[in-house]
Amino acid sequence: MLDLTTTFSKPNSIVTPYLRSFMNTYMVGIRNTIADSSALHNMYVKAFDADEAYATAMEIIKPYDMIVKDVVAPGDEIYGEDNSADADPLPVLRIRRDVGFGF
Repeated sequence: MLDLTTTFSKPNSIVTPYLRSFMNTYMVGIRNTIADSSALHNMYVKAFDADEAYATAMEIIKPYDMIVKDVVAPGDEIYGEDNSADADPLPVLRIRRDVGFGF
């Protein structure tokens, strides 16, 4: 299951503490691809800009069959608001059986 209590970074990248100090923490609204509710779950991503935060979030949530709906920069008035009370439950990791395992 996706742990939304942590702050994510780009997978498989090595970033020095000095370089990380120039990154912002973006709030990324995500939801299931097929959802019954328009409410979003929030995850936080360290990135240099909103485009990088979007790409990083997409890479992290892709195996869960989820999509990114919005990216909120720090300092925005809705940054940090939690609207996930009515959101669909987080999905478990989707295992693809059509990728070369002979199933």
